[in-house]
Amino acid sequence: MHPATLFPTCLGLFSLLLGLSPGALAAEPETPDPYVVFLGTGAADIQRPETDPCDNCTYVRQHGGRNARRYSSLFVSPGVLIDYSVTGRNGLESAGIAPAAIDHLLITHSHGDHCDPAAIVALAREKNKPLSLTGNANTVARIEEHLKTLGADQRPALTLQTVKPGEEFALGPWRAKTLAANHIPTEDALLYVLRGQHKSLLYATDTGWFPVGTFAALGAERLDLAIVEGTFGEQTQPNLLVGQMNFPFVRLIRQFLVESKRLKPGGRFFVTHLSLHFCEPYDLLAPRLAAEDIVVAYDGLRADL
Repeated sequence: MHPATLFPTCLGLFSLLLGLSPGALAAEPETPDPYVVFLGTGAADIQRPETDPCDNCTYVRQHGGRNARRYSSLFVSPGVLIDYSVTGRNGLESAGIAPAAIDHLLITHSHGDHCDPAAIVALAREKNKPLSLTGNANTVARIEEHLKTLGADQRPALTLQTVKPGEEFALGPWRAKTLAANHIPTEDALLYVLRGQHKSLLYATDTGWFPVGTFAALGAERLDLAIVEGTFGEQTQPNLLVGQMNFPFVRLIRQFLVESKRLKPGGRFFVTHLSLHFCEPYDLLAPRLAAEDIVVAYDGLRADL
């Protein structure tokens, strides 16, 4: 037998002896390492710098770049998108992410800067393959009402799932867990933990100081990334902190996660959902919080898990 044919023949005989097809011994392709992309990092006031003369808005208007922000949204590779509104498509395009890369959409709550039904339907149509959407009862009802306004030929392949805080479910290679947010009294706003490929992350916006049950539910987690909202920056007026965080809250959340070992050694802590009026612009804020091991997210930022 010619030497060039010896190895494939032996491999085939060995495979047959093991009861395997010859192709079963071929190496499986490696699963790409998971990562996140911040498609948007702003709060509900992203248009405010267009007209507001305050120092922060003026700086954003004059300098743009990382100081400007879209509505908050996060892509988690592979396959998951958290929140999607009117700025979402621009965020995907800027990051080079095709709608076909999204299989599952998680919505935190029904407010328009986190959930825009028309934008979601447009995304599902562009994907042109089934897309699952998971959210609370208010979110799902809002999507259903929008779908009723469309003709049968306009409705995309969109599967809706209603969840409450404390539930777990599969999203492709990910395992998702819903946690209770502290945001609005009229619906169960949600935070999400995603686990997969020995990695995990927390996405926590919109919320004020975490409910007791959410701290308890984090007890079993070992997070590689923690992403927490900081809407009102260093502001401490009580009326602002009903349902949203400021940086003093953010620092305490980080301290809790680190000291309780919920955030792994070497794990990274990000702040997102930042008001352009109340928070310093990125150029000024990022170096200051970096000294506290807090990463200020910006639109387009990619982070490996």
